[in-house]
Amino acid sequence: MRKNREPHWIRHTHLFGPDEYECSCCGAVFAQKYPACPNCGISPGPEKEEPDWVEEAEELDWLLDDDD
Repeated sequence: MRKNREPHWIRHTHLFGPDEYECSCCGAVFAQKYPACPNCGISPGPEKEEPDWVEEAEELDWLLDDDD
């Protein structure tokens, strides 16, 4: 199977914080999505989402779990 190597923005959605956008080419992370990456200059295509908030919610459940 061949992986899609097209540059894209990876949106990291957080439970208690603002979304972040990561360039798939250079890995730079920004608070907003740009037409071109300010770090490497590549023009990323479609956005893909990484729902980091799911892991954050699971960790919060673990921390706040009360077995009493």
